Amino acid sequence: MGSKMLTGSMLVIGPILAIIMLFLEPGGTTDEESFAIIAQNLQDNSLLGGITTVGWIVSILAITIGTAYLARSMQGEQKLGSDIAGLAAVLSFLAAGIVAVTGGLEMSAFDTGLAEQGADASTAIAIAEAIFRGLFMLTGAASLLLGIAIVRQKNLNLIAGGFTALFGALLLIGWILPIENEAFGLVGFIGFLGWPIMTIVLGILTIRQARSE
Repeated sequence: MGSKMLTGSMLVIGPILAIIMLFLEPGGTTDEESFAIIAQNLQDNSLLGGITTVGWIVSILAITIGTAYLARSMQGEQKLGSDIAGLAAVLSFLAAGIVAVTGGLEMSAFDTGLAEQGADASTAIAIAEAIFRGLFMLTGAASLLLGIAIVRQKNLNLIAGGFTALFGALLLIGWILPIENEAFGLVGFIGFLGWPIMTIVLGILTIRQARSE
């Protein structure tokens, strides 16, 4: 499988797998339940919790690494927006590191052995949630820069590049500004919905480009 085909596949599979994990996750969401209740749900359903946590890690890593690979493929001395694409790649790799850290914290939450040793699962989830906010800021910034680079290079599709930049900007703004504000929360929510959609679109375009070469 060529590098572009692999990149496109990660960008398509990652968001789809994340959506599946969203419906399977036994812990609930922090908007609906307290961290203590989520931790208890994970411990009561440790097998499913482990599977969904691993699924989340794999899906988000596929998105972030796929984005980084796509951005790196757009670098070159003679390419417009090469520096912008390079920065997008760096931010995506940093986001991948955050995924590894939060994934480890989430895994510890439903580990009954750690709980028996006195570890506080709800605290681990709260810390993971706080760190995870940084993921959306990094991925939002990476999508914004990647979209700009696509438009400048007239690569893949100009409309797709424009929407990628737009949703990346909305995701970044929504997670930087106070989420309690309804207007800012709506901006972040729109960006959050558009981000995986455009990720899949870019993945499909990348696969089509790889097959045409």
